[in-house]
Amino acid sequence: MTGYSLKGGMVYSAEDRNYVRRDLHMSAGVISPTPSEGSLEIDIAGRFVYPGFVDSHAHLIGTGRKNLEVNLEDCNSIESLAERLEVDREIVRARGWDQEALGFMPVREKLDSITSRPVILTRRCGHIATVNSPLIKLFSIERLHGLDGSDIELGLLKERALEELDRMIRLSPGEVQRAIHAGTQAFLKYGVTTVHSDDYHGIDYELLMNSLSGASDMRIYEKLCISKEEELDLIKHGQQFETPFFTLRAAKLYLDGSLGARTAAMISPYHDSPAERGVLYMTADELKPIVKRADRERIQVCVHVIGDRALEEALKAFEGSASESLNHRLIHVQIASEEQIKRMTDQKLTASIQPIFADSDKIIAPERLGPGRMRDAYPFGKMRDMGVPLAISTDSPVESTSVIRNLASADKFFSRRDSIEMYSSNGHILANNTESLSLNNGDRADLFVINVDLLKVTQDTPAEMTFVDGRLVHKL
Repeated sequence: MTGYSLKGGMVYSAEDRNYVRRDLHMSAGVISPTPSEGSLEIDIAGRFVYPGFVDSHAHLIGTGRKNLEVNLEDCNSIESLAERLEVDREIVRARGWDQEALGFMPVREKLDSITSRPVILTRRCGHIATVNSPLIKLFSIERLHGLDGSDIELGLLKERALEELDRMIRLSPGEVQRAIHAGTQAFLKYGVTTVHSDDYHGIDYELLMNSLSGASDMRIYEKLCISKEEELDLIKHGQQFETPFFTLRAAKLYLDGSLGARTAAMISPYHDSPAERGVLYMTADELKPIVKRADRERIQVCVHVIGDRALEEALKAFEGSASESLNHRLIHVQIASEEQIKRMTDQKLTASIQPIFADSDKIIAPERLGPGRMRDAYPFGKMRDMGVPLAISTDSPVESTSVIRNLASADKFFSRRDSIEMYSSNGHILANNTESLSLNNGDRADLFVINVDLLKVTQDTPAEMTFVDGRLVHKL
């Protein structure tokens, strides 16, 4: 293995939360006090060095698929949509549309008017999709009508109906490998060396385990998506696949959907649609046995909660659990009352948050929630102040993997130094990783070099170099 000596950089100290100008040597996967024989010297004077960042909630394979599928993020008309869908594929998969930006819902009738190929268009949030008549006929999905509010006449699939379709269109081994590679590069580009990922969607279990365990350019802390107590066995079985780069110690469960799709489970009706309160995947009584067994088997439980009703059910289910030793986790928490936050603190729960959602949802959130509930929306600063351990994440492919975009959004809630801590060491803590990752001698050599000061910059900038285990895995 080639060693590296980075000369003259400004190295960010996690302990002091400031910079020290020094040389940094890497050998045998760790930071070393002196250069190894034959190490490669790189002059990084004027650049900044940081411990590798941790995205504490994302979808690695989903991120890669987004980069391989048709991207609809900037579509704003039926003409631009039709142009994007003009691809020669047996089944056209596309993602990223937003009805507010598009100006209409891309329902079955509209899709039928612009393409005869089977198409599935997933909204940017990943919680609803629309399909056309050829796809409905191909997979005979009429039986999914009504599931979680799905409407096959409109070609509209929500939540578990969309999951069911994903299981019908499983990814091939080649598609999985390409998605892992593309997703890995998307994170390494911004200095993210560890991802807490959720990938068990539309993929064969054994294929997923073999594929993730073969990855070595970044570290993957997999949160296996389950919905039943007996599926905890998949996590115990999957631990035989663990490597220094792949860890499987956590379960991920969905309790609700998203604000944009109006499937986040709310206590009160949606402000802009009084007939809807969202979709609740399971109650506290259904979740609690899963939490209890996970406690016995030392499995971390990570729960997707966006609406306040989903949060309430999660808090009830976690009462009396082993949260303090396992760091049981809430993911998203986009609306929470002060009383609910106090219960998070009392129950020793942690949270993976996405500050960038506050910017992305700045138009739809007031519409969905109304002025009263907006006071409890995006309560990240209050959660930190009340003692909830937080780690930052992107939920990619919902949002960009860009570190700086997320840091800039987090400026509304935290100091930049606090945000860097939440994007690095806190991510490891939430994964129950007690290793020192401060770039001191003997620490793991996961780091990145960038030509801007992350304490100040707001302009999106990729890393110049990213190292994992002392290996150069990304270079501009």
